[in-house]
Amino acid sequence: MSLEIAPRAAEGRATWILIPLLVLHLALISLQVEDPGGTSLFRKCVLSAGAPLLSASAAVSRGAKHFWSGYIWLIGARAENERLRAAVRDLTLREQALGQMREQNARLARLLDFKEGAEIHTIGARVIGRVPDFLSSVVYIDRGSQDGVAVDAAVLAGAGVVGRAVVVSLRQTQVQLISNADASIGVMLAASRSPGVLRGSGGLTLRLDYINNTEQVSVGDVVVSSGLDGIFPKGIPVGRVTSVRRGKTVFRDIEVEPFADLLRLDEVLVVLGNEPEAANR
Repeated sequence: MSLEIAPRAAEGRATWILIPLLVLHLALISLQVEDPGGTSLFRKCVLSAGAPLLSASAAVSRGAKHFWSGYIWLIGARAENERLRAAVRDLTLREQALGQMREQNARLARLLDFKEGAEIHTIGARVIGRVPDFLSSVVYIDRGSQDGVAVDAAVLAGAGVVGRAVVVSLRQTQVQLISNADASIGVMLAASRSPGVLRGSGGLTLRLDYINNTEQVSVGDVVVSSGLDGIFPKGIPVGRVTSVRRGKTVFRDIEVEPFADLLRLDEVLVVLGNEPEAANR
């Protein structure tokens, strides 16, 4: 009995060994089988199985590359934008500086023309300060007694009369503008030669007094200095009539706008009556 069982067990073990060998043999044979294009079936299977993984890996790689390239480009673009903004700011400042220089040259040219046309002895000065209240109508210039400036010296601009010196130190002078409420100047109407007194109002316009109601006065008429006050030379332009009304008394109510821009004074001329102190020593 035992002799019959032993051969059967041996046959079973041989079968289980033979099957894996056959499978391995078939697998090895399949590695060598090629399709009509010359590619082995095993390689095609491997490529087909790995294709999704390769595609995913390539997509991730492309995305990372694009992200990094975009980030680097963005950093460069920002830096370039900052450089362009800085260049624009620099050009703007230069243009503003050139504009101010052109305006200054124009003002100085007007002053020079005025000085050459007037038969008076003047000296140029710069406005270096103004009382904080702009309607106070007081400014300071960088000329004083050592330059020949005296109290009551007339101060002019390229457009016309500005004011008079009221306080004079060695190197600086306080100037009372004609718009000051305490200021007055002898004037006349350029067309009719009718004399009057121009007074400051503390504002941006002036008041012309002592022009008779019978006088013909029109808006736009020019007012010039009369020279009768002993301060301002005769015939210097002062302003233009902006309003004319018949007064309640015998005199008209007349408002005048000064020719000089009293709020934006930079350079002026001071009329000299005496030689500088330094020259007298």
